[in-house]
Amino acid sequence: METFLRQNYSVITHSIELLAVLVAVFCYKKYKFTSGKYFIYFLVYVFIIDLVGEYPSFYNTFEWLKIVEQSVFRYNYWLFTIFYILASILFFMFYYHKILKNKIHKKIVIVVGVLSLLISITYIVCHIDQFFKGFLPLISVLAALSIITYTTCYFIELLQSDKLLNFYKLLNFYISIALFFWWLITTPVLFYGVYNSEEDWNFVILKWQIFLFSNILMYLTYAFGLLISKPHEK
Repeated sequence: METFLRQNYSVITHSIELLAVLVAVFCYKKYKFTSGKYFIYFLVYVFIIDLVGEYPSFYNTFEWLKIVEQSVFRYNYWLFTIFYILASILFFMFYYHKILKNKIHKKIVIVVGVLSLLISITYIVCHIDQFFKGFLPLISVLAALSIITYTTCYFIELLQSDKLLNFYKLLNFYISIALFFWWLITTPVLFYGVYNSEEDWNFVILKWQIFLFSNILMYLTYAFGLLISKPHEK
């Protein structure tokens, strides 16, 4: 398993992401008049960011990357922190504010999202050295709390509406359930990031297994939801 994950972790992860992206692009016409189109844009965006984030793997392949290797941007933690974690807080704040109907829930989403972003930015400024060398657990926790709050507001509205009878036809249900469990499962792992080194391969493999399982579950849920859901906005 260790050898298999070392050799194939990135390939498997990008492949399952690509599958979800291809399904999303294929289904775009179905959702182009709904809020689902914004989710499709974000899915493509995340796939591109994940590919760009592989740049440390090519230091020995492309000579021009030597400049990056010798700079503060040597590791890709900064990129994923800004363009995935913080971007997720921002995008899903926008997305859930758009799809939620209850005014109180909309306000909760905005307040939680804005506070999380402000605290995260302040924390980054105060820990700028660590920002470039590893993930900052507090920021991941804030992102998890934000997105779990967004999705919880959605689930409450769903339970209180007639849409509950046809929840399996709602794209936002699949998005919400996938997001909820992904952040709930993966966030605790980041607290043990200090063990994420070649000196402790047992932890590295465990982390890879957790993220691989979570990614497969999330992106397959996205793909399944995009295929079987019925657009309900006009």
